[in-house]
Amino acid sequence: MDILEVLRNRRSDRHFDAKPVAQRDVNLLIEAFRWAPSCNNRQPWRLVFATSADARAVYDDALSAGNKQWACAAPVKIAVIGTPDEQPDRNGLNVWLLDVGLALENMLVQGYAMGLTIHAMAGYNEQKIVQGLHIPPPFRVAAIVAAGYRGTVESLPEDVRAKDLKPRVRKPASEFVFRDEFGTPL
Repeated sequence: MDILEVLRNRRSDRHFDAKPVAQRDVNLLIEAFRWAPSCNNRQPWRLVFATSADARAVYDDALSAGNKQWACAAPVKIAVIGTPDEQPDRNGLNVWLLDVGLALENMLVQGYAMGLTIHAMAGYNEQKIVQGLHIPPPFRVAAIVAAGYRGTVESLPEDVRAKDLKPRVRKPASEFVFRDEFGTPL
């Protein structure tokens, strides 16, 4: 068996069609997220979809300058949140972040397989998201996501377009896979 093509080909593109995403497609993204594994099946995650004009403005305002160039155009805007209260730290590790990350990857792969442009981001102001979307403590924003039907790369600003047209490359396994101890090639 070979690696799944959707894993090999998945991209975090930045171009969106303005057409609203059908609720059926949004529901499929939620289902993919929902079925992710989590430690002790605690599922310490929540999704906040910014759908009203006010919530969408909060989301857009919280974006980093680079992400504002393209993510504001996304018809679907999601805050991915989690809480350490539902998945306590173990040995000093923030396990809730692992769980939320696994669920997010499910959503990204599902979205790409459905023909969507779906892009997770770390470039945002967490406090603006927390305050503007009324996210209570102890919840934290792990990532934000922009999604929509695929648009055309030509619609992007030139510097952003170059990122979407850049070939996808990955480090060779020999750079990060070791045997018995760090640095010993497999």
